[in-house]
Amino acid sequence: MSPHFPPEITSLPHLQTLVTAGITDWKPYGDVGTDTDGDLIIFNYTPKAQYAGRWNFFERVSRGLILNRLTGEIVARPFDKFYNYNEPGRKATGHLVTVTEKMDGSLGILYRSASQSASFQGEKYRIATRGAFHSDQAEWATRFLNQTYDLSDLPDELTLLFEIIYPENRVIVDYHGQESLTLLAARNRFTGDYLPFYPAVYDLGQQYGFPLPQTFYFNNVSEIIARAGTLDESEEGFVLEFSDGQRFKIKGDKYLELHKLVFGLSFKHTLEAYQTGTVDYIRSQIPDEFLAEFNGWVTEIETTITQTLAAIETAFAAAPKTQRREYALWVQENQLELSPYLFAKIDGKSLMPLIYKLAFQNRGDERVVKYSENTA
Repeated sequence: MSPHFPPEITSLPHLQTLVTAGITDWKPYGDVGTDTDGDLIIFNYTPKAQYAGRWNFFERVSRGLILNRLTGEIVARPFDKFYNYNEPGRKATGHLVTVTEKMDGSLGILYRSASQSASFQGEKYRIATRGAFHSDQAEWATRFLNQTYDLSDLPDELTLLFEIIYPENRVIVDYHGQESLTLLAARNRFTGDYLPFYPAVYDLGQQYGFPLPQTFYFNNVSEIIARAGTLDESEEGFVLEFSDGQRFKIKGDKYLELHKLVFGLSFKHTLEAYQTGTVDYIRSQIPDEFLAEFNGWVTEIETTITQTLAAIETAFAAAPKTQRREYALWVQENQLELSPYLFAKIDGKSLMPLIYKLAFQNRGDERVVKYSENTA
């Protein structure tokens, strides 16, 4: 009997139906994780989704999407997944509308209290981050929002999207002590439509006092790519919004270089992550631009381990095992390179520590940031 697979989620009404039906296992539908708070649930794609690159509908919309588990109401609708401009197969079908600075903090997603969660503590508005209601960044942003702004007349249908900036949340760009919720966009949580940056988002910023990202004017995308190559470490890059609602990012060369250095990505680092079981965590920290090389190293490690184990099993099966002396002589004469593993195996010892130690000892270390006169 063939296994039963649930139908793919292809629309928000379908997702809402599953939520109100009490579904708790979302793995069959996509590589998406959840967090809950009272009757609210937030969806966020996982590092595995980034690694696989499938990006079905459910994964694309799960970038901090918040629903009410009892009613199915869309409580907050953030950005869908958006890609690097040069990713294969990802193209806009509309014309370029707005170019804004790509800010280097955490995405903050405004949502409203439905009074089911004790964590609201009388607050009508809270801010979540992409995958959590109560991350450090979400808690900071919620306090800052309610201490600084009055949103009492904010239209009910709007989800406001912010960049959370404060010193303890620095990634690469140094904002020199700045604390802010920079208004990036506003989206109708029911229809999914984005408000145009000019005049609508600009007017919201003026009305409520939110800072806005810097906007730029270019004749075409080629100019933006060229400009990104000249940005220094104080600028991350650009976000491109097109008339079809799609957004793409173009990051500065210097930012990408520094990001690689900050994360210290190397083959040795990857091997250590594989040993300690933290590969998925590292993936979650790596911008899309660096995943290919990291994933290549992981594949190399997995292949080496698989091939080494297979060679050990083949040799062990062929070896005479009646007497240890006979076994030892056979190993020395026929499988000298595998001898440490074969002696460990006959003694019932774990092979993996030896494989990590020996199978990669002649593998030179390699870093994502290659040495050059410009990066030395």
